[in-house]
Amino acid sequence: MIRVSSRAGLPTVFAAFLLVAAVVIAPCRARAAGGVSAGDDDEDSRLMVMADFNHDGLADIAEAVPPGDGSAGILKVSLGEADGSFRLVSSSAVLGRAPRAIVAGDFDGDGIPDLMVGDDNGTLTLFRGDGTGSFARAGDVAQLDSVSSIAVADFDRDGREDIAVSDSRGGVVTIFMGAGKGSFRRGWSFRLRMPGSAAQVSAADFNGDGIPDLAVIYSDEDQYAFDVMLGDGKGVFVHSPELSYARDPNSHCPA
Repeated sequence: MIRVSSRAGLPTVFAAFLLVAAVVIAPCRARAAGGVSAGDDDEDSRLMVMADFNHDGLADIAEAVPPGDGSAGILKVSLGEADGSFRLVSSSAVLGRAPRAIVAGDFDGDGIPDLMVGDDNGTLTLFRGDGTGSFARAGDVAQLDSVSSIAVADFDRDGREDIAVSDSRGGVVTIFMGAGKGSFRRGWSFRLRMPGSAAQVSAADFNGDGIPDLAVIYSDEDQYAFDVMLGDGKGVFVHSPELSYARDPNSHCPA
C-alpha cells in the first residue's frame, strides 16, 4: 500500500507518479491552442518510447516527431548497439500532423512489440512490428476528440494489452480493451477532474493488490495534482482520495 507522506508541502508519492508518467507535462498555456505548434519542431517536442524491437536483448528507440511544415509527422526507429549507441534504421512520414503520445506493446499478440501513436486530432493508430525494427501502419483503431496521453496494461487480466487514453478536449479518460489481433473495443470511461488540461495517464499497481491501476497527472503551470484510480480487474476504475493529491483542485487553466 502506498502511503502519502509530506515533505516541504509535497507528497513523496507525487514525485513518484511524475517519474512514472514518462513524459514532460507541458504548461497549460502551450496546450490552450492545441499543444505544440507546427513551428515548434525541436528536441523538446519529440515523443519517445523504448523497447526491444528486434529481439537482440538491447533497448531500441521509437520517436514520433511532429512536422515543422504542417505535413505528416515522422516515425523514427533507432536500434540499440552493444556499445550503448543507437543506429537509425528507418524514418518515414507516416504519422498525423500533431502526434501527442506514443507507446509500445504487443497489441496483436504475436510476441513482437508494436507501436500505438495518438494524434491531437483524436486518432489512435497502430503500427505492427515485424521483429527486425521495422513497423507497418495497420490502420486506425479508434477516434476520440483528442489524445493527450496513453497508458498500456492488461486491465482485465485476460492476457491482452489494453490501453487508457486521456482526451483533454473530451474531458475524459477512455479505456480500450484489447480484443485480439490488434483490435480494441471501447470500454469504460471517466471524467477528468481538471477539464482543459493535458492530463497524463500512467498504469501501475499503486495499492499492491496485483491489479493495474491508473494515475492521472495534471499540470497547470506551477499547480500540480494527480488522481489515483484503482482498477477492479475488469477494466473499471474507482477514485482513491487517500492516494490522490491536489494542492488546489479548483485552480486550473480554462478549457
